[in-house]
Amino acid sequence: MRASVRFFQRFRRLQWKLTLFYILTTLVVLLFLEMIAALIFLAVVNYDKSKMLAAQVGSVAYNLSSNFTGPFINRDQLREALKSWPSEFGAEFRGLSAVLDADGRLIEADGDVAFERNEWGPMLPAKVQQNIQTALSLNPSDIGQLTSYTFKSGGTAYIVSPIAQTNKIRGVLVVQAEHVRFSYYSFGGVLPRAFLFIGQSLILFFLGAAIVGIAFGIVTSRSLVRRIRRILVSADRWSQGDFTTFVQDPSGDELGQLGQRLNQMARQLRLLLRTRQELATLEERNRLARELHDSVKQQMFAVSIWVNTAKSLIGQDEQTARSHLSEAESLISHTQRELSSLIQELRPVALESKDLAHALGDYLRSWQDQTGIAVDFEVSGEHRVSSSIEEAFFRIAQEALSNAARHSKATSVRVKLECGEIAQLSISDNGCGFDARQEAREGVGLSSMRERAQGLDGDIDIRSEKGKGTVIVVRCEQTGI
Repeated sequence: MRASVRFFQRFRRLQWKLTLFYILTTLVVLLFLEMIAALIFLAVVNYDKSKMLAAQVGSVAYNLSSNFTGPFINRDQLREALKSWPSEFGAEFRGLSAVLDADGRLIEADGDVAFERNEWGPMLPAKVQQNIQTALSLNPSDIGQLTSYTFKSGGTAYIVSPIAQTNKIRGVLVVQAEHVRFSYYSFGGVLPRAFLFIGQSLILFFLGAAIVGIAFGIVTSRSLVRRIRRILVSADRWSQGDFTTFVQDPSGDELGQLGQRLNQMARQLRLLLRTRQELATLEERNRLARELHDSVKQQMFAVSIWVNTAKSLIGQDEQTARSHLSEAESLISHTQRELSSLIQELRPVALESKDLAHALGDYLRSWQDQTGIAVDFEVSGEHRVSSSIEEAFFRIAQEALSNAARHSKATSVRVKLECGEIAQLSISDNGCGFDARQEAREGVGLSSMRERAQGLDGDIDIRSEKGKGTVIVVRCEQTGI
């Protein structure tokens, strides 16, 4: 059963589809040409019935010569031959057939036209009588080139054919016919025979068409399928992010033009990705510059003020100087934590030796110690998360937690990671929240999270209201990544 299924599945391939198409086309064309030939033959035969009848009369005259034996004539056989020859040759007409001897006297006649034996000869047109005399007067040397003489008068045809033996003319066969038709070649006779012939030759035609179609299909489709496979290989490499592979097809036909346009698209995508990476790097640098300006620079400026003030009080007010130095020390410690957080964002070393769940857990514990905000972390599912999803989810978590620490005034954060066929990361806090409907409020951090989710063909949902905290949920399918 499986073998038969695999066999029929082969015909879904382009090469076998083309082969079957060629076979059916060849078969239909051959049958159509055969029917056309049969109809043309029928039309030609019925176009000039007199010539066809003349050829048959010549054959009958040749057969009638066997009834002449020396000076004797077998009249019974001659009469029977005249009576039966039209049906034997498939000829139907109204008229009669007559045999004249070498002196032009009527020997035997048969037909459906009444006549008097003595009056029949003079009733013939003068041209027919002349043809009779011409046939009887043939030289012995002309016997090998006997021919029938035809004369038409109105709707009646008169055919004269000599009856010869060896080197002697023994008589003539004269046929008077009107309303001539041929049963063997009429539409009632030729079509059944034509269809019978077509039916008998159908198997031979099918075998011939199969051989021609298979040969033509294999020869023509092999090159076509090979070229399409080149495009598929390049497309697979592009889907994996490798845009250095191009379609190698220098031909100028439609497939060649398609390959060239796909190559151009790959070059543009590679340029676009490079530009996007450069823009992302520039945005990250600008973000870090803002972070350093807003936090570390301001804190270091405050530290310098406390230290300078303490220096000025040394020897005058030791207690106040120590207090200022303690404040400076506290600011330095806070600045160290800020720098550690920035360094962690720049280089997520935790992912180099751990999976996402363990790396995220370590980061959350460190972040909790630095910020003093309680973290509830939950992990579910046993599927392995791909490296691209791990990096994106880790960066999104960093950005969301950084926003929570700086802006939300939250006292607790809940993080949930689901590692299933659909990977999902949700981060919620109990902070002050913001109006998510105001798009102008969305800064670089939120935009960066959206871009990372979209880069994985996933989706991200950011919900927040003033006074009700913020919830961020990002989802991505594991398949196709």
